[in-house]
Amino acid sequence: MSPYRARLYRLIFAAAALYNVAFGAWAAVFPQSFFARFELRPPLYPAIWACLGMVVGVYGLGYAYAARHLDRAAPFIAIGLLGKLLGPMGWVLTVAGGEWPVRTVTLILFNDVIWWLPFSLFLLEGGRGAAAIRASAPYVCAATNFAAILAMGTMLRQGTEVVPAVPDRVGYISGHPVLWRAGWAVWIAAAISLVAFYAWWGSYLRRSRWVGAALAVAAAALACDLFAESLLLGWLPSDYDRIAPFSSLEKTAVATP
Repeated sequence: MSPYRARLYRLIFAAAALYNVAFGAWAAVFPQSFFARFELRPPLYPAIWACLGMVVGVYGLGYAYAARHLDRAAPFIAIGLLGKLLGPMGWVLTVAGGEWPVRTVTLILFNDVIWWLPFSLFLLEGGRGAAAIRASAPYVCAATNFAAILAMGTMLRQGTEVVPAVPDRVGYISGHPVLWRAGWAVWIAAAISLVAFYAWWGSYLRRSRWVGAALAVAAAALACDLFAESLLLGWLPSDYDRIAPFSSLEKTAVATP
């Protein structure tokens, strides 16, 4: 493992630790907050959600250990990755069963999806698979961003500000929910691939401190981008007048270009 990749893994696992501890504390101390923010029916037994928060926080301790001891990190990251694969599966079943709405996709993006690639690459480190994935970064980035452009021009266009009348936008989104959500899913993949491309590119640059700072800025912008796109994907057409302007402003002002 090169020093550059080792540094990246340490930063990623440290970020995962901070996220898990923060999310776990939030869920444990304010168990009703998640349900209020996503406009869900309050749970009958909020202590169950609080206990889940404690478990998530404990995962954070494992990620912190992994960040400090990369040579012994594999079991912790493997268990974490398994949880991050099972979580979305359970979410799909929960949404399909009508227990949770699609708008809770924000939780899955930040808890699980954004960690798939770095966790997988670490576990594959040293093998041909990881090398092949890294080598494909610029091509995957180009392909997914080109697909995002096509999605905007075909699947999403009629639901955006290109259409002057808000009722027409809402009507399009209501009538084509699968296309609308699929289009924003492509944009989410494109945003993640762009930051992955930056990480790949950074391995060819000499000033590692500047590379680290640039990647930190890109990661922060990615978080804003994913949050905005998850709102567009999951909430609309409901509450269009509130959600759409906020999401568009956030993407324009602070999200990944």
